[in-house]
Amino acid sequence: MADPNQSFLNSVFQWTIKNTDGTTNTEVKEIDNERKEWLAEALDNLNVNPVGRLKACIEKIKDSKSTDEEIVVSAEELCHWAEELDLAKDFFTVGGGEILPILLDHISDQIRIQGCLLIAGLVQNNDHCQRIVVQSGLMQKLLLILDQSENDDVRTKALTAISAIIRGYTLGQLQFQKLNGFKIVIKALSAPIPKLQLKICFLINILCTSSQQMRKHFYENGALDELIKLYATPTCPDPIRIIEAILSLVDAKNDVFESFRKKNNQLCDAFEQQLNKRLEIVQQSEDQSDETASINQLLTFLQRHPETNNLEH
Repeated sequence: MADPNQSFLNSVFQWTIKNTDGTTNTEVKEIDNERKEWLAEALDNLNVNPVGRLKACIEKIKDSKSTDEEIVVSAEELCHWAEELDLAKDFFTVGGGEILPILLDHISDQIRIQGCLLIAGLVQNNDHCQRIVVQSGLMQKLLLILDQSENDDVRTKALTAISAIIRGYTLGQLQFQKLNGFKIVIKALSAPIPKLQLKICFLINILCTSSQQMRKHFYENGALDELIKLYATPTCPDPIRIIEAILSLVDAKNDVFESFRKKNNQLCDAFEQQLNKRLEIVQQSEDQSDETASINQLLTFLQRHPETNNLEH
């Protein structure tokens, strides 16, 4: 979070530059009323009360007379304060939880985006706020937005909030599972929204790398199939990110691609061809050595014929 004192000092410095003629420090121009107001505002910033600002923004959003623009501005300021761990907790203490459904249910896409960003900021690496949000029923609203919104940016920001809620938080993951979150997120992979697809790949990679149980749920809900389809398409947004997600789903002790090939040999062949094409490109560059190694690892898995072909549960 930006330091209010530093912001003040920066403002004073800018004011000094604007109001001096550049000859000496004492030769200052006469200050007109507008510049006096500007300096007064800078001085006010030095004494800003963060909790007071939280309350003011919350009340502005709750006020039925507030315009959409006022709500967006207030939500943006709340996102700013939410970056501070203690202020994120204060947000709920002063009644901020009441405005989160208001923001998510709003007819304006821009306001819904701000609601998703605010939730993501509040719960990021904050198990106290994660618990409150999980208990509030907001996960269901976020999953519904991800699944049904017609706005690409709204869907992407909803995924951002969901990811922040469940990463590193077991209760959030259990609720995610209960609300069919795996199916909804994997379904969203097929949406032609590159930023959303990459965020989903990142989430799959993080969760599957850290938890065998998460890997099992993603695999059983068809994540591997959708990731391979995505990689094999000409519009594949970022090959290495998708490869990382695929590898996080694959158990090195068993060849899951054998059963996949039996189920969809055509897609498996297309995937292997795409990997070989990509390998020809990246193996010439030292900067892409990690991707080269990952592709070779996947090609090895594709060519194995073990006795067992299921994920270890």
